[in-house]
Amino acid sequence: MDRNSIAGFSLIFLILIGYYFFTAPNAQELSEQNTQKKRSDSITASNVANTGQQTVAEASQKPLGESSQITIVSALQDSALRTTLGEAITSQVKGKEEIIVLKSKELSVEINNKGACMGRVVLNNHKNFDSSALELLSSDKRYNKSYFEIYTTNGALNSSDFYWKVIQKTEQSITLRLGDSLRHIDQQYTLSKDGYTVHQSLVLKGIDQIVQPRTSGIKISWRVHLQQHEKQLKWETQNSTVVYKEHGEDPDYLSTSESEEETKDNLDWFGFKQQYFSAIMVADSGFSSKSILSWKEVLPQYKDRIKDLNAEVYVDFDRCSSKTYGFSYYLGPNQYYTLQNADVHLVEAGLERIIPMGWGIFGWVNRYVVIPVFHQLDGVIASMGIIILLLTLIIKTALLPLVYKSYMSTAKMRILKPELDAIKEKYGSDMQKTQQENMTMYRKAGVNPLSGCIPVLLQMPILFAMFQFFPNAFELRQKSFLWAADLSRYDGPMLGFTIPFYGDHVSYFTLLMTLSTLIYTHFNNQLSGVTGQMKWIGYFMPIIFLGVLNDYASGLTWYYFLSNMITFGQQWVIRRTVDDAKLHAQIAENRKKPVTKSKFQQRMQDAMKLSQERANSKGKKR
Repeated sequence: MDRNSIAGFSLIFLILIGYYFFTAPNAQELSEQNTQKKRSDSITASNVANTGQQTVAEASQKPLGESSQITIVSALQDSALRTTLGEAITSQVKGKEEIIVLKSKELSVEINNKGACMGRVVLNNHKNFDSSALELLSSDKRYNKSYFEIYTTNGALNSSDFYWKVIQKTEQSITLRLGDSLRHIDQQYTLSKDGYTVHQSLVLKGIDQIVQPRTSGIKISWRVHLQQHEKQLKWETQNSTVVYKEHGEDPDYLSTSESEEETKDNLDWFGFKQQYFSAIMVADSGFSSKSILSWKEVLPQYKDRIKDLNAEVYVDFDRCSSKTYGFSYYLGPNQYYTLQNADVHLVEAGLERIIPMGWGIFGWVNRYVVIPVFHQLDGVIASMGIIILLLTLIIKTALLPLVYKSYMSTAKMRILKPELDAIKEKYGSDMQKTQQENMTMYRKAGVNPLSGCIPVLLQMPILFAMFQFFPNAFELRQKSFLWAADLSRYDGPMLGFTIPFYGDHVSYFTLLMTLSTLIYTHFNNQLSGVTGQMKWIGYFMPIIFLGVLNDYASGLTWYYFLSNMITFGQQWVIRRTVDDAKLHAQIAENRKKPVTKSKFQQRMQDAMKLSQERANSKGKKR
């Protein structure tokens, strides 16, 4: 491996190491960060006109699953509330809990008449790592609770405190009502015929006069304890957090490693994201200001849960006799085109941006090159391992001109190496003079010393794009190839003990990648004539990558192994087609031509000459 290649790969190695430790989950649990501040709302009812009795109803946010403590007796005695919403609401304080199931091709959604909220959500065509049904949201209110509050002149009306009447139902749609035909609140849920979207309509009729003027509007609360879906818990935990999009901004997310709470303004949507699945709520007209998003570690008794995620958002109340608020829920996989084409009533929602594709040019390469090609191959080929092979061939073919240019630069530097060694021996420790003479020789020979490093650096966007793409590619989930049972995680057995920096398991594709890199480095060293420390650095780096990538998706290391082998094959073919004698003759011919200097070369030479003069001047003074 020549110096330029080693310099490029050393830079890659340093960035990968930094990325690995930056994204590693923080094991330290700080109680101060894991404890959220309890928020409570005090609700005071007005005096009852005939009795003069004053009732106070208090609603405090308790741990998931506990009621909001609105005093039922107060609601029953409050004649003003009965008059406002009709006598029907009185009877809806008590009732029998009923579960209604809506089904589509992709989803099974349970609607609970107690609170008219979504309960259990099952993805029909996907399974957990243990082949059990993939339950995205739980029916247990300890793990999944949502409700809305409207602040009336008589106190807070909390949707979860009432038994809603079912007034219309089909296989994929249901409408529930609180109140009577003249004054009521309706909630309608409709499943999209295809896809993973549920549409919700909140209809308010005849209650505008009793809603208390508040800048916060209608409060919507949703809290979820995430359930484990993947066998490799480390990566699922690391990739689980609250995601959101502020209006006019790119989607963003809370920290994935430490508990966090943030207040956001004017959200288009928010969601609870895991490694391969998400539950996202989109408001047709957006949410208003002061939305509170947070997550914390689950309590010890919830051992089968990952994280406790919470959102408290608001929509502005429009004071009119009849008003409909629209929302859409995406409840499905983190698959790029599925998210991009989700049936939500928001132009350019950008849900697909919740998938980490890398920043800057790395993200562009993934979105506009890797994902489209991968998607086309996925449509015609069943085996994911073969798709990765073809994808690698396409990418390496596109990069072949860079490989050829890098090889030619290495070959020219190999030819010039005896002269470079002679210059170094002649000027000894005078590095400036040595560098000056080297540059002069390069110009005469028509060789650019950077021409070998630049092709390596130009390939870096592809390298990093793949480093982001494969660990987050939903398409690899539970797809087997050769001995790998699941290309989305490591492919080897557990060791039963832990080796420092390596782990407690073996990844066979990572071993193959490391072995192929060592062989590739050996032949490159022979080609370029690298000796000394640079030679051993080339052998040391693959060993480091063995530990870094051992825990990554086997689809990624399968790609790196293929990339090494194809690059080795390309260089073998190039080496057989390039005539070193002709290359010698070309360099000799270049030496006969007049030496022309670019402005950059002239500035470099002037700077080196000036530096040399200053050094000589200091030496004379001494």
